[in-house]
Amino acid sequence: MRAAARAWLRTAPALRWGLIALLLAAGVLGTLQPRAAAQASDAVWLVPIDTEITAATAQFVRARVDRANREQPLALLFYIDTPGGSVPAMQRIVEDVLNRAQVPTMAVVRNAFSAGALIAMAAEQVAMLPGSAIGAATPIVATPVGIAPVEEKFSSAIRGEFRAVAEARGRDPRIAEGMVDARIEVPGIASSEELVTLTGSQAVQYGIADLEARTLQEALESFGYAGARLERLEPNITERVGTWLANPIIVAVLLVLGIGGLLLEFFSPGFGIPGAIGLLALALLALTAVVATPAGPFDLALILVGVVLLAVEALVIPGFGVAGVLGIGVLAYAIFRVFQESWLTVLGTSTVLAGLMLAGLLWFLPYSRIASRLRLATRIGRSPEEAVVTPGRAGERIDLAGAIGTALTDLRPSGLARFGDERVDVVTLGDFIAAGSPVRVVRVEGNRVTVRTHRQPTEAPADAAASAN
Repeated sequence: MRAAARAWLRTAPALRWGLIALLLAAGVLGTLQPRAAAQASDAVWLVPIDTEITAATAQFVRARVDRANREQPLALLFYIDTPGGSVPAMQRIVEDVLNRAQVPTMAVVRNAFSAGALIAMAAEQVAMLPGSAIGAATPIVATPVGIAPVEEKFSSAIRGEFRAVAEARGRDPRIAEGMVDARIEVPGIASSEELVTLTGSQAVQYGIADLEARTLQEALESFGYAGARLERLEPNITERVGTWLANPIIVAVLLVLGIGGLLLEFFSPGFGIPGAIGLLALALLALTAVVATPAGPFDLALILVGVVLLAVEALVIPGFGVAGVLGIGVLAYAIFRVFQESWLTVLGTSTVLAGLMLAGLLWFLPYSRIASRLRLATRIGRSPEEAVVTPGRAGERIDLAGAIGTALTDLRPSGLARFGDERVDVVTLGDFIAAGSPVRVVRVEGNRVTVRTHRQPTEAPADAAASAN
């Protein structure tokens, strides 16, 4: 434990730099929050949903809805131009637009496919722009052999959600279901083998949208907000960085760098750079979890517990394995909770990257400058000149032949023995010799000194002593 504590203290430079980087990042990013809208009561806030829908999109929309509930603008206008995305993220956005928003909600659609279609229908009023389309919402899943439709049980649940949202907003529920299930025939729109996808005029004709508009401003006037100031709410820098970092590949890289950097720091205390990199990577991972995922304090605590367990495995009980296995398990569970649909990609990529990193370290580290600083180059107790064995000096320890000494350590079969004032590395013939036992040198081969237990001569028998007299 003392050695582990000293090792941990020697990592202080890495900890200092890592914590400084984390605090600076938190301070800078914390100052980049969206500015409060001036005179929110006379403005309509435009919230763009114009990328693939992910957990980061859901976090962005929820933050804007919560802010609107606090500051009460005239309305929220969602500009939708998306190919779709994650089902859990879609469900969170629909919940926010349909039930949590305390101001009027509107949607202007450029293209709303898949998850975007349900988000658009969740708004109180929907307008279609020229050349727009909405629909094609069958749920799919990625498999090792490609993209495939989901099972009927899951498809039925999504179909029910589309129907429920359409009914809640007074839209045609059968057409909404037809967007999900190709078996639902809608005369004049889609056969029993086609998904429902509507143009702008069709969406208005069949009751999915309320009107067509040439521009956002025209849509705003048609919704009854003529003259209102339109304020666009863009993602701030923190959210943009978090969204980029939320990519499963980037998450896997951060996870491997974080754990790997700390483990390297534990095994080579005092160097500093691996620990700083590990702390920075884990700090960015925590930032990603907070900004771009539905992670809560419990999830962040799980990540912290996993890292601590790995540190305990490396510092306190190396080789035992229980803490390390628990740490990996806790981290895997945290990744599952935080990154939801992409958790398998994150863990799989992390495993591959960790294997590649370990292989690279085993290949390059022994010959690197870092290893030369950590490796003992000379033998303890000898000068650098004596540490080099050259031809012709194979009998340099011949002076020890037959010498009697004492084992300083347990010989199992190798260890240390003292001969006079000199400590010598020795090896037995294979037997165990306890520390403190007398030993005698039986063979010398270059620097290899072989010993065995030395037994003291016993006293001569009494009759032999009498005859001698």
